[in-house]
Amino acid sequence: MPNIQQLKSGSPIKAFVPAIISLFVLTLSSIFLGLEIGLKMFGVIILIYALLSIGFYYHQTRSYVYLVSSSYLLAFGLVLLTMQIQYTGNHLLVFPPISRLFLVWMVLSWIWLFYMMVTSQTRWKGNHILELAAIGIEQSNNAYTERPFPVREVDFTKDEILALVAYLRKNLICIHYNDGDKVYLVPINNSAAMDLLFRSGFNVIEDTWIAFDPNGMVSVHISRKTYLSYRENLAFDQLCNNLGNLFIEFLDDYRKGEDVRIMDKLNTVKSDFFG
Repeated sequence: MPNIQQLKSGSPIKAFVPAIISLFVLTLSSIFLGLEIGLKMFGVIILIYALLSIGFYYHQTRSYVYLVSSSYLLAFGLVLLTMQIQYTGNHLLVFPPISRLFLVWMVLSWIWLFYMMVTSQTRWKGNHILELAAIGIEQSNNAYTERPFPVREVDFTKDEILALVAYLRKNLICIHYNDGDKVYLVPINNSAAMDLLFRSGFNVIEDTWIAFDPNGMVSVHISRKTYLSYRENLAFDQLCNNLGNLFIEFLDDYRKGEDVRIMDKLNTVKSDFFG
């Protein structure tokens, strides 16, 4: 399967918003209240990020990525809160024993998190999904439509779909919503993941989704925003059909105990990190 990139590049600014906020707080508080107070306030911000990571994102995904990142952020915040600023005298007091303990914890967590980063485990893979769906699709002037596209009927049980949902969520591929027994899978990329905290819920028009209906029908909806994120106008019906069949393949792989094939497919395509 060729490496391609059909999607437009995302903006890197959004990815750095948490860091910009943290540095802004550190700079202002250090200027007006002193460096020691500034570091303490910086530490509080980092602890808030740790709580969001484990209290919201881990709760939503059950992904080990957010456990490790929470561990790192918690240790980092505690280092900042317990370290002491000494300008004279015994400089060893800058890091009292409790700070050193938290520092070791932080370094070990960072090593683990860094490994997950270089192996692409920390990335949300919604863009990989969209890139795979676009493989082999020709350019077309066919008009975009907001109507759901019925792909085909397949045999599956509710337990099989819920198991697949848990796997895709844990591996940062999709989130899901239920409408009775109907399950909607929504691919999420890095940019959209930052907005999850502020989402009011599922929007059947504005979200891109793959639905598994209890009667066996698999249907797809590609939002206008998603469609316009492609570099070229692609044949819309083919794109929807590819997207639906991709998730049917995921279901087949998972049922056969070959879930590693899902990740193998996702890793065959290039995807912009900031998307």
